[in-house]
Formats: sequence, structure tokens, C-alpha cells
Amino acid sequence: MSAIDLAAISAAQTRLLAKIGKPIELLDPGTGKRVVVPPADAAHPEAYLPVFLISAEALWLELTGTGFALDVSRTPDSALGYAVRKVRAGSFTVVMLCLIDVTMRLAEMDDALVLNHLIDFWGEAHGRIADVAPTLQGAT
Repeated sequence: MSAIDLAAISAAQTRLLAKIGKPIELLDPGTGKRVVVPPADAAHPEAYLPVFLISAEALWLELTGTGFALDVSRTPDSALGYAVRKVRAGSFTVVMLCLIDVTMRLAEMDDALVLNHLIDFWGEAHGRIADVAPTLQGAT
């Protein structure tokens, strides 16, 4: 299977974030201050797009049992120390539907899209998967 066009995902996510119209922020847990992140930075493969995609993948994994085969690598100079290089599974439509779901959930939580909450989404989805996995294994 060929990789999904990462530039197209990034561009679509940038448009989605801009259309929502809420500020995008990153909470500094040490100071409690929020830093505004422009939509293009939030959707950049070497900035915050990896966290959006990992959260979207967790949703898809929970729904179907399969992921997006994300190629995420360490990049010390990037915003989070990681960058997404490829999305090797799924389709553009599926990836974007999951990104839309995650982004809209994020928008409903606060007066801003606080990127830190994406980690919570990922953890919650993986927790639900872990709860269901033993039951599914026993059914086979």
C-alpha cells in the first residue's frame, strides 16, 4: 500500500483548525501559561501533527483494530522531538474523518484548542482497548 500524501493531510488539518476559529494553545505545565500556536504550525509534520495523528489513529484502532501504520521518528530539533514522516495505511478520507472527530472533541473542551488534551484522548482510547482486549482474546 502506498503512503497517503502527508502534505495534503497537513493542509487539510490547517484549514480545519482555521475554520473552527478558536485559538490553538499549548499549556506550559510548569508555569500554567498558554502559548498560542498558529494553525499551520499545529498541523505541521514536525510540530504538532504527530500528536493529532496519533490521537486519530487511537480512535481508528479502537473502532477497527487497525492503525494508520504511522512512521514517526525522533527529531530533536522539532517542536516535540518527533516528526511524522509517513501515513502508510488507511485512506486520506479515513484519516481526515478521524482527525475531524478528534479536533472537534478538542474544540468542545475549552475556549481554545489546548493541544495538551490530545495526549488524554490517546490515553483514554488505549485504556478502552486494553479493557476490551482480554475479552476479545477469550472469545477466540
